[in-house]
Amino acid sequence: MPRLLLAILTLCVFSLVTVNAQSPTPRPKPPAKAPATLPPLDTGELEAGAKFAIARPLNWNGSVLLIAHGLRAENEPIVADLFPDRLAHKTLRDEGWIIAKTSYRRNGPIIADAITDLENLRAHIANTYGEPKRVIVEGDSMGGLIATIIAEQPPGDFPKYHGCIAVGAALSAREPNGTLGINLGTQLPLILLTNRSELTGPKAYVTPLTPFPRETRTVQPVLFRVSRDGHVNVNQHERLTALRALNDWLDRGPSALPKPAEGTEFFDATHEPEPQPSLVTFDADRRGFITRVTEVTAVYGNVAIDAQPSDFASTGIARNAWFQITAHDENRRVMYGRDFSAVKRGEWIAFPNADGFFWLARNFENAAKTADLKVGDEIRIRAYDKDQAAAPTYE
Repeated sequence: MPRLLLAILTLCVFSLVTVNAQSPTPRPKPPAKAPATLPPLDTGELEAGAKFAIARPLNWNGSVLLIAHGLRAENEPIVADLFPDRLAHKTLRDEGWIIAKTSYRRNGPIIADAITDLENLRAHIANTYGEPKRVIVEGDSMGGLIATIIAEQPPGDFPKYHGCIAVGAALSAREPNGTLGINLGTQLPLILLTNRSELTGPKAYVTPLTPFPRETRTVQPVLFRVSRDGHVNVNQHERLTALRALNDWLDRGPSALPKPAEGTEFFDATHEPEPQPSLVTFDADRRGFITRVTEVTAVYGNVAIDAQPSDFASTGIARNAWFQITAHDENRRVMYGRDFSAVKRGEWIAFPNADGFFWLARNFENAAKTADLKVGDEIRIRAYDKDQAAAPTYE
């Protein structure tokens, strides 16, 4: 082999060995970062004793959703019961929104002071975290009336609020000895999300029959229909639809709103929940099952369970039938009904909610307190045998 070729080959081999020898040993990849933990709820008290709860995101985008709750009995606790893990609010929080709620300073019919308490909550957020870029008010029932009245207030050069959503708005409600009510003069984008059984009032608000000065209404409100009976009987997908639509309206104008189907007057926001795989554990004879408590409402003590209509059907428990629940070794008789009107005062009722699961409650009483139920507790549900007595139990 010629000396020159041999020298070149030797040099190449030496270079390859040198490079390999000097190459660093591959380091193991660092472990994946654990998901960032959301800040805990901020709670406290505003002026006049109104309590508040604030759910902050990891990175605030400057947007705030204020929640105006509905009528509460005067003898119930004054609490700001915020549920940030529910789909609509969780989605906004994940996108950078602050979600906040106030108890108001008192229970019972309250409108003017409730609006002041919401303004105080907004001011607290601005002073604590910075001036918001966008503030939306979402209210249910009496809170829907409050949201509507807020939407009728002139925004001014530096608006406190930018839009409102009124769910099942109790538009005819009044505060005793109060003078504050609706005037039809909408000044902010307003969506009324309403069940089909309660369309009359919101429809009259959106398209009033009585003429009034058009200059008093600078923004035309819109009505979203939910094709389901009930009062505030809407699910999280339907709430999210309204929130998305309102934000699109604020970003791009009313032309961005979803259009009603041909031949219909109002956009139908109905989202029927799809059945999910069963989460319950059936008894061997399929006459009952074990379900778990997923939520307890702080004010009324209604109990959400992870059972679905198909679970009840599998055990032979039909609507308008009584069945038995067992919790903490105590038995109680419960009616599978449509809503609270199916039973007498003090009796137990179970009915499907708009999200496809069930509420377990007592009519005008606190079910969670009665049965000492909390989130995560197990409840056994059993169909009554034909020859088994189903004596009523109210405690």
